[in-house]
Amino acid sequence: MDRFSFAAALMAILLVPAANADRRSLVVDAPVVSVQPIVRTVAERIPHEVCRRERVRVVERGRVGSATPGLVGAVVGGTVAGVLGRNSRHQPVIAGAGALLGASIGHDRAQRRASQSYYVNEDVCEVEYERREREEVSGYRVSYRYNGTILHTRSDHYPGDTIPVRVEVSPLR
Repeated sequence: MDRFSFAAALMAILLVPAANADRRSLVVDAPVVSVQPIVRTVAERIPHEVCRRERVRVVERGRVGSATPGLVGAVVGGTVAGVLGRNSRHQPVIAGAGALLGASIGHDRAQRRASQSYYVNEDVCEVEYERREREEVSGYRVSYRYNGTILHTRSDHYPGDTIPVRVEVSPLR
């Protein structure tokens, strides 16, 4: 050990008692007189699924992939309106209106044929919550005897037959 290390060790040995000269402490085991659990109520929400069968209407709309129904309706509507308005000076207007009306009717009929509806039974489910309460120990009230006096403290764990107690002694000034 070199001189510097030796001097530092010697200073530490001499200074520690000087720093603690005013205050001394020790730990003793005090006998436990009583232990009472501190109980709290904890509420929990427990999810669970509730299902029921329901009859549901399903409508399937098919796509009309062709313009033919509308075109056929326009030709038929225009021809019929043209024949009916033959002797009128407004015959071209009547034939045009008939063609538009025929196209609309042809399109609607094709759409109606393309859609289907039927009923199925389906499970309809919802999440409901059940409230449950439980008790849990959050700590202990501990009564112990030290120097003929009953003292009290709180502990996070069960202490057993004795509890360690720090006793500090300092001189009166």
